[in-house]
Amino acid sequence: MKDLSTICFIACIIAVFFLAMPVTAAINTVPPGGIAFIGEQGLDIRATGVTTGSTIAWFGNANVQTGAPTTTYLVDDAGNYYIAPSAFIGKTGPWFTFPGRKLAFYVEEPSLALQIYDETLDFQVVGTTRWVPKGDQIGFRIVSNLYQMTNRPGVAGAPVTIRIRSPDGAEYSSVSGNSLVDIPVGKSPYSTGPIWDTGSYPSGTYSVWAECNANGMNDNYNIPGRTITPVDPPGNLLIQSVNPLITSSLTPTTVVPVKTTQVVTVTTSPPAVLPAGTVAMTEQTPVVTSPPAPPTFPPAQPPVPVPATTVPAPGVLLLIGCIGAGLLCMTWRGSR
Repeated sequence: MKDLSTICFIACIIAVFFLAMPVTAAINTVPPGGIAFIGEQGLDIRATGVTTGSTIAWFGNANVQTGAPTTTYLVDDAGNYYIAPSAFIGKTGPWFTFPGRKLAFYVEEPSLALQIYDETLDFQVVGTTRWVPKGDQIGFRIVSNLYQMTNRPGVAGAPVTIRIRSPDGAEYSSVSGNSLVDIPVGKSPYSTGPIWDTGSYPSGTYSVWAECNANGMNDNYNIPGRTITPVDPPGNLLIQSVNPLITSSLTPTTVVPVKTTQVVTVTTSPPAVLPAGTVAMTEQTPVVTSPPAPPTFPPAQPPVPVPATTVPAPGVLLLIGCIGAGLLCMTWRGSR
């Protein structure tokens, strides 16, 4: 009886692994009326009603029930289908079975954007505001429509990887003990929170970008803003202790006042009649003007940080009921 209980417990453990396997593989399964993104390959679209050898149709602005389709494609393998950019760019929206004219799935252009935030000072690192004081905490926000992959069975979010290239050319797969690979983005915007303590990292300019290669979409459709975010050389993040806007201290200019004397001649009128041989004298009064006041300079003002909004990261809870079933089985067998 004890051996039977052990076998029952082992069988439950094996069942757990079999049940867990489809969760990681289901990201390629498109449900009925689901969304497929341009660039994805190896998709299983059989659940949408599409079969191998059948036809799918895109009607554009035409009436689906009465109009003729604008484009039709023959599906060579419904279990391994490719949303090729050459075939589907400009043909986004609903696709239907044909001639059945029933909605099968939607095709969308992927979009992906990455925002860098100084979580310590609460501002976004963007444009010319690229300096983060060394020692501050950095977090990321991912804005993307790829979160809709959560509608696929067993998918917690679209796997997005953040890539960081250091000033010496090294690339990080994690920072401060936090992984940057295949982050499950289940909503938009998605916030990682403060995950990067810059205090122990080299000073200098970093390149930071994000990409999603779910079902090979970045390999097939490597377009900035679609499956990868753009980054301008030499980088988009500067980590150092000194504000780069402070180049040198201001040296005030000393203005030396100059005294000017203006001579004004005052002559009495009418002149007195003097005896012959006498010289007439005029009185001269010096007038001194005040020196001009030296100019003053307003103090330099620091840049005002742009406020940002922090969105908490979601949690994932996995309950394994089969293990509990195995334990109950052992208890039941043991009581007999």
